[in-house]
Amino acid sequence: MHSSFSEPNSPLKEVLGEKWQTASCSDLGDNYVKPGPLAKAKFNALRNKREAIDRFLKKHKEEDLSLYIDELRDFAISSGGLVDDEFRAMIWPVLSANLVQNDDLDDVSSSYDSDFESAQSDFDEETPIFEDQPELSLEELKNHKEWNQVELDVHRTLSRFPPNISDTHRDVLQTELIPLIVRVLSVNPRFNYYQGFHDICLTVLLVCGEKDALPICSNLAKNGSFNNYLLKTLEKSVVRELDLLYVILSRVEPTLEKVMRSVELGTMFGLSWPLTWFSHSLKQYQQIVRFFDVFLASSPLLPIYVSSAVVVYRRASILACEREMPFLHRLLTEMPTELPIDAIIKDAVYLSKLMPPCLLKTKYMNEYRKIVAKPPRTAVKTLPRYALQFMFVAGTVGAAASFFFFKQIHPL
Repeated sequence: MHSSFSEPNSPLKEVLGEKWQTASCSDLGDNYVKPGPLAKAKFNALRNKREAIDRFLKKHKEEDLSLYIDELRDFAISSGGLVDDEFRAMIWPVLSANLVQNDDLDDVSSSYDSDFESAQSDFDEETPIFEDQPELSLEELKNHKEWNQVELDVHRTLSRFPPNISDTHRDVLQTELIPLIVRVLSVNPRFNYYQGFHDICLTVLLVCGEKDALPICSNLAKNGSFNNYLLKTLEKSVVRELDLLYVILSRVEPTLEKVMRSVELGTMFGLSWPLTWFSHSLKQYQQIVRFFDVFLASSPLLPIYVSSAVVVYRRASILACEREMPFLHRLLTEMPTELPIDAIIKDAVYLSKLMPPCLLKTKYMNEYRKIVAKPPRTAVKTLPRYALQFMFVAGTVGAAASFFFFKQIHPL
């Protein structure tokens, strides 16, 4: 197994979004601790990568960056990701326009059955038709079936911003975010909004601005993993994907899998992880955009591999926790503030190569079904698309606060 699975729980702490070298000690405050050798080594690696990306973009500034999609994906996936938001604003639109397609993934729900039982989708199988329509006016957007729900979610999110964010800035974000989300939903009349999709759009908006956010979010909705979540019930999409987490754990951490299965933990603890690309669970802005880097450059199922790597990372805490479902559920829903993001991503990519999606959904799932006793099938309650906050841990708000604080200190 990859070495980082055995690494101690000692993630490096980020200092001001990894740009501590540009601040004075008075800027950092009384709690500032001079970075040690490991932090300096990390900064040097990021500086080198920042320079490499900058050279690459300048070299090809007159060319179509889509011609170099493999290089851009490598930058996004490798340690440190795209480093700076100024690079992300240039590269995310290219990655989103060239998303890794499902090919061998297909529709994950068609390859196996949730809860390891046979079930038919309650959605028809016709190919979605996306509407190439003229830009809708604000009044037309307000008549969309999802406008009111989106507005409620956005108000709820932005109202929790800390006092150092001006009312004017908050109003601007709100004015931009609500129409952005509804425009994305309007490209397919069969799209159904779910709570958490606004976290995706907010993150993209913060990084790329209003103009580029729309094509990026639209591409994610039409061609990315969010297509299933917007078209199907959560039980038929994300819950089925999360079932694969147990298949992965059974092969890399069988003891952990048995403990989680023995208390009937299920996967609701991680529901927000793939639905929001972890943006609703993490508390640090830099962690969130780092995950967005890799997800934009990888297969739609990589968030499930990352979810598995996160659970493995927390192995010691899980095994030390009281063996009852509520305690384990609470433990896993409360994401640690500090996470070794690059190590987790590296492990997730390794797992995706060790157990590629085409085998994970078929051979490995079938093998897992043979070793797991099937409990009596119970009726699965429909998960509410608009009331998921009771399962989530507030994260995007903290990330957005970090973003604005970071920008105030280090404007681009």
